[in-house]
Amino acid sequence: MDVGRSSTRGWLVKCTTCGTKWVLEVSFDLRESKLIYHYCKVCGKNTFHEVLGRADKMNVE
Repeated sequence: MDVGRSSTRGWLVKCTTCGTKWVLEVSFDLRESKLIYHYCKVCGKNTFHEVLGRADKMNVE
């Protein structure tokens, strides 16, 4: 999902390899997680992503 949507809910994450920011729409709490391992569409492989915070509490536009 693109970070440009204003009504986005979920967690803002950033790929530690390419720096792409996107919103991971999950209902579970990621506050305690510093990094998650997830597929990056830009890199084309699983990479570590930094959890930046709740997307609905940030200006993601």
